[in-house]
Amino acid sequence: MKYKAVAFDMDGTLLASNRLILPETVAMIEKISAQGVKVILVSGRHHSVIYPYYYQLKLSTPAICCNGSYLYDFEKQQSFAGKPMTKEQAKTLLNLVNQYGIHTLIYTDQMMTYEVLDDHLEGFFKWVNSLPSFLQPEIKKVDSFDRVIDEAGAVYKFATSSHDLPALRQFSDAVEALNQFSCEWSWSNRADVAVKGNTKGNGLMHWAKHENIDLSEIVAFGDSYNDISMLTLAGLGIAMGNADDEVKAKADHVIGDNNSTSIASELEKLFL
Repeated sequence: MKYKAVAFDMDGTLLASNRLILPETVAMIEKISAQGVKVILVSGRHHSVIYPYYYQLKLSTPAICCNGSYLYDFEKQQSFAGKPMTKEQAKTLLNLVNQYGIHTLIYTDQMMTYEVLDDHLEGFFKWVNSLPSFLQPEIKKVDSFDRVIDEAGAVYKFATSSHDLPALRQFSDAVEALNQFSCEWSWSNRADVAVKGNTKGNGLMHWAKHENIDLSEIVAFGDSYNDISMLTLAGLGIAMGNADDEVKAKADHVIGDNNSTSIASELEKLFL
């Protein structure tokens, strides 16, 4: 099988623990891109937070953002194939966030917003401040999420988190019970909430159709539960060594962890 494209989850997969792409991986992606292999970033992230890596890798493909909630074309600076929440759905979610005392960020068509700074955001801002100014994404502190929802052109995702795991699971169960949303766990204490059906796998299907590539011709790399839909749809699903056993069980193949050069080695085997 000659694969035509590679889809990468970012955090925990393409990115090492320091939020950087290993130089060996960068070099290998440049080599396979030069041979015509399409490389696509598939992330729970907002497009503005994907862009620094897109720029570094010199990509021209759209990115799959917010776990498949929309695709973003950086060259045209516009989204497509999007399925945002209605205002009513977003207000319903906000009520649940407040009811269970869960921290959240709201991702709109323009930016990421937050009301309260937490430890995860502090680490995120360190990364943002390390970037050249033209690559720094906008993340805005707001006084009222209600106003954000009212004024947004689109609301794509609530990025929820809590160190109180029982509370987060209760919140997640309450969200799922509404049968309007899906909770995609991106980390042990973080759950991304979007409209039901918005998954990385469905985002990959939209992209493959857009590019006229069969899913069987795509290799996908991932490490977390929100990557399973993508790993099982792709022609070859590869789990990272740092993934949980349940994720590994859904993949065709398991390699080393995200701090090793295993992605570069695997790409070399597959494409060179």
